Amino acid sequence: MPKRIKILAASYLLFATGFAQADSQPVRIATEGAYPPYNYVTPDGGLAGFDVDIANALCAEMNLQCTLVKQDWDGIIPGLLAKKYDAIVASMAITPERQRKVAFTAKYEGGYSMLFGRTELVDSSPRALHGKTIAVQKGSIQEKFAKAYYEKQGVRVQRYPDTQTALMDLTAQRVDAVVLEVATIHEALKDHSLSGYHSFGEKYNDPAYFGNGSAIALRKEDQALLNRFNQALRAILANGTYKRINDKYFTYNQYE
Repeated sequence: MPKRIKILAASYLLFATGFAQADSQPVRIATEGAYPPYNYVTPDGGLAGFDVDIANALCAEMNLQCTLVKQDWDGIIPGLLAKKYDAIVASMAITPERQRKVAFTAKYEGGYSMLFGRTELVDSSPRALHGKTIAVQKGSIQEKFAKAYYEKQGVRVQRYPDTQTALMDLTAQRVDAVVLEVATIHEALKDHSLSGYHSFGEKYNDPAYFGNGSAIALRKEDQALLNRFNQALRAILANGTYKRINDKYFTYNQYE
């Protein structure tokens, strides 16, 4: 065998071996576990939701063994960069600030945000809410938006570790409204304790705050894994798997 062919063959064997070894290691995927219907903890302590089903479908498509890790939202990117896990599937919006830290796949969902509060509230403008208090999840795109749009115009903004705690304070009348993603509003309305509340005002989806859809986040150096996620995402969108998962949780197309 000519020397050049031997070198190429050896290189291919090394690549194939490394690829097989990589495939034998579980891919660790983080999600928040506190953002229903996207991700939440089940009564038996497991993780479930739209994000979890999407993650499992992608891993099956890639023929990879995956493990799910629960991680609080405000530490989810630092945990990725510290290599506590390999990817984040947690409805994370693609924003310029986050793109400076992590790499994103193509989007796997869209959406928008609105205010959710008592039924007598109908105007979401800062002028109408002057002196009132709105709740947001700490570290979220909703927090950044509320700080720029509301807080600077006399509306108090209260930060919470997760949306569920914010909704509890809404029912306790400690806050007047919560800035929520549309699917979270749909989920909240299933709770009888929130029957006297509704979404109101404008739909917020300014890319400067809310990004251009949500995607899977990975470390920038993990381009090979990112490419595999993108390939698998295209596959589940084309073969109907995405739609089946979508329809399990939503009455509309979450991808748009």
